[in-house]
Amino acid sequence: MNLQKLQLENQDLKRKLQIAEAWMKREVRQQVARISEEQQNENDNVDDNSEEIISEKITEFIGEILLLNIPSSVMENIISAEIGYHHMQSSAWYDGLSVISSYHKALDTLIENFITKWFRKFAHKQKQTVLRENNVLEKSLHAVVSKWYILGIWRLFHILKVIKTDDSLGDYGKCFKKYLEKYRYLGDCLLSDEIYTILEVLVNSEILGKKRHVWKITFDETKEARTLLIGNFQNESCLLYRLIETQSLDF
Repeated sequence: MNLQKLQLENQDLKRKLQIAEAWMKREVRQQVARISEEQQNENDNVDDNSEEIISEKITEFIGEILLLNIPSSVMENIISAEIGYHHMQSSAWYDGLSVISSYHKALDTLIENFITKWFRKFAHKQKQTVLRENNVLEKSLHAVVSKWYILGIWRLFHILKVIKTDDSLGDYGKCFKKYLEKYRYLGDCLLSDEIYTILEVLVNSEILGKKRHVWKITFDETKEARTLLIGNFQNESCLLYRLIETQSLDF
């Protein structure tokens, strides 16, 4: 009887999963079509099936279950970036700025939703809300906790670098380290050599910083940043996928 009950429950779960997968695929296709239409330009020279190619690429790489955990704005920015990248491959006039900007927005949102907001709650529970040291790292984390500042890629890398190199930590730095130790899978992800190196390369390349403000990002620079951020939709060791993957575990 118990076996029969388990089989029925498994069948029900499979049915629900199939419904969720079909729904998510449809959602991605609709978002791609809408964003593609918004970005249409008379100079664009993109093949007719580009929307289907982009939709399939995103759903196959990220997967329907992980897609369910992504904030809608992240999905929209990934789609927008890919449509821009598709245009860039076929149009010499197309600059990589819009592609990089969209991926940057997606990254900022993931950091805020998957790392920062939970750290704020953790810091408040630890009663870590008072700034006691006058240094850049402590002031940054205090602003994140008490003033709702975002934790951008530069601040995040700076914190991880101090933790990883065992440099002296202030109260906020120690609190962030405790936070990563408590939520081990998140700490393991951020402090892994793979992700740390990606963050280091992105920060040092200034592709998400100064180069965005010169209003010209080359195809090669865009291609390199895209590889680090989304792994060309082939390598799951990329930054965005690994951050999204942390949400497949219970926080």
